[in-house]
Amino acid sequence: MITRYTFPPVRVWPCLLLALIMPLGLAAKERPPNVVLILIDDLSYFSWPAYGAKTVSSGQGHFKDVPVEMPNIDRLAEEGVRFNQAYVHPICEPTRVALMTGMHNGRNFLAPKAVHESQITFSDVFKKAGYATGMYGKWKQTRGTPSVPGNEYISQFGWDDYLCFDVTNDAKGWRRYLDPTLFKNGEQLHYTKDDLDPLTGRRYYGPDLCNRAALQFIDDHKDEPFFLYYPMILVHDEHTPTPDTVPASLYDDFDTKTKLEKWLLAGDDRTYFPDMLKYMDKMIGNIINKLDEDGLLDDTLIIVMGDNGGKEVFEYTMDDGTVFGGGKGHNRFHGEQIPLIFTMPGVIPQSSEGGMREYDGLFDGTDIYPTLMEACGIELPNAGKIDGVSAWQQIIGKEDAGHRDVIYKWANGNSRYDDLDTQVEFAHNAEFKRYAPHDKYPRGRFFDLRTDPYEHAGEKGRKVSWDNHFHSGLDLDSLTPEQQAAFDMLGEVLEENAYVPVEALQIQGDKTARVGHETHLHCRVIPANAMRNNVIWESSDPAIATVDKFGVLTPHAPGEVEINVYSWEDAEPLSNNGTVEYRRDGIKDILAVNIVK
Repeated sequence: MITRYTFPPVRVWPCLLLALIMPLGLAAKERPPNVVLILIDDLSYFSWPAYGAKTVSSGQGHFKDVPVEMPNIDRLAEEGVRFNQAYVHPICEPTRVALMTGMHNGRNFLAPKAVHESQITFSDVFKKAGYATGMYGKWKQTRGTPSVPGNEYISQFGWDDYLCFDVTNDAKGWRRYLDPTLFKNGEQLHYTKDDLDPLTGRRYYGPDLCNRAALQFIDDHKDEPFFLYYPMILVHDEHTPTPDTVPASLYDDFDTKTKLEKWLLAGDDRTYFPDMLKYMDKMIGNIINKLDEDGLLDDTLIIVMGDNGGKEVFEYTMDDGTVFGGGKGHNRFHGEQIPLIFTMPGVIPQSSEGGMREYDGLFDGTDIYPTLMEACGIELPNAGKIDGVSAWQQIIGKEDAGHRDVIYKWANGNSRYDDLDTQVEFAHNAEFKRYAPHDKYPRGRFFDLRTDPYEHAGEKGRKVSWDNHFHSGLDLDSLTPEQQAAFDMLGEVLEENAYVPVEALQIQGDKTARVGHETHLHCRVIPANAMRNNVIWESSDPAIATVDKFGVLTPHAPGEVEINVYSWEDAEPLSNNGTVEYRRDGIKDILAVNIVK
């Protein structure tokens, strides 16, 4: 029997929440479920045996028809639900920002590697709810500010513990695999070929270090609810041997400084991609085994997914002989469609015949955040501002639950939000896709994905990025009635999501607060449908009172204090080592608060 409860908002009552919580949609348990979110770097929908992959080849001749074996992912898929229509962005960072925030990139992707600490993320919310939080793998979202260096800035997003690659612009090295440079809770760890791992007696390997840290995190927090975010370093380039590559000398003696091919990074040899696939699955197996060893498998929701369509050079042959290459960087199905599975024994049902269940409804990357929160019974602190839609009811087998009918995307690659040359907006369902007007396409572009999934209809247009060319699409004056209906419907979605500027902010809350008593302030964004609806809270005197990103005011001493709130619309908050973290001379509101004993 499934029982639901209503809980106080986590932003106000985190301790009470953990004392009373029973995860929404889960059978009664002594504590909330643990969550392990595994994000695999650069691995496409077509690359998993659970989706039908049999062999992988290099389109450039590095290897051919190597069997694809992922027994640990297969095990998770067999025990859970596989999503057949899950989509993200076609490159790493935009996907990660959408996952963490539940927002489409038009709201909060202002510049590469620059997400500001005022952004509420899933880790912030888990920590607020009393969860232990840990992250191990590839970060990339920030670079710090003039006052907070990049190696410390990660902590602004709710992480209790982390070991990460790609953190600052001034790291001693940029390798992620052999001889890596990582950051552990602010401390830089830089390894050279001469440094030997005491556990193996061999060169350090970045994925091993992150995996061990994740396993230690599970051990350290096995007696309390935890959120483990594991954005794996594997299988992104540079491609190198792994510790399991045979013979061992290939790994031990590998030269990371020589450029083997002019278009590759130094120390990048795609010959070893199949070895990296195997090692990736092995690392996931270590996580599963640790959860099992600690008796936590039945209490842990596990999600495994890709972050984009993977590189085109790697081609997968499927069960039926069809061959698919990746599409990283392309805003088309082979760049955005990803593998995604959810598993939790006893909670997420298998198929009626036993084994893996499949779900054919649409799922967007922004849906991860609200889905995790519903699964854990945590109220969203910014529910009215996000774009993600929870799929938890579908995941637990509610066949009559409604699902997402369409996906809207605002995409600008790895460019600034105001770089209009690369910006595209589109809406799609499983059958049709419509782009908003852009450049020389004043009526937009439209494709029938049933017969043209690669969007090659019409004339080939200009190159935009990643060897990605626009095509003009179907003749809009010759659509069938079915196509016309879809064109009109998707047009309505684009209109609903069109850019609307913020005009004003209005703080709502008490003007008197008492020392030792937190109070929650709200900010009304005007109009309600403004696109960039995030705000920055700031206290004029933190010694008297502080205010966090949730709008929670904490009084410290008697006195008068001004609480300021600024709009992302024109404050342009960035964590990219710029000279100005955010502007204070634009749209804002001020609330004078009297703090009393």
